[in-house]
Amino acid sequence: MSNFRVIKVAILFALIFSFLSGGCSKDENPTEAKNDLALVGYWELTKMSSEYQGVADTLTESQIDSMGLVWTLKIEDDGTIEQTTNMSGPLVTMSGTWSTSANQLTTILTGPTGGTGTVVYEYAIDENILKLNWEIPAGTKFYAEFIKQ
Repeated sequence: MSNFRVIKVAILFALIFSFLSGGCSKDENPTEAKNDLALVGYWELTKMSSEYQGVADTLTESQIDSMGLVWTLKIEDDGTIEQTTNMSGPLVTMSGTWSTSANQLTTILTGPTGGTGTVVYEYAIDENILKLNWEIPAGTKFYAEFIKQ
């Protein structure tokens, strides 16, 4: 079962990584974004769940640690963001920008090949926990929790 989970996580982040490095993006910058400064800080993944066609799977913090998975977000008050992850292979750091509108966090990141990608998350902050929800076009829903360091 754990091998299936590792493969599932690798496929998930391969999809996200290919989207970010493939250059599939639209320019949808909102006018005069008022960013939620509660997001500013360094965030580290502690939990991740996915659901596809009614089948759900969750990785706990101890499972993430034991698998050596990394996903961090360094969010700056100047609207820049740095994401570091090894979910789809070797450790990669991507830089870009972030903005918020209502309960949506939009990140525009430049991948290692120079392509940019936009990901829109539904987000909430509960004390020092950042909660992100998003869905990919194939219909898989994701949820991730990060702790502020």
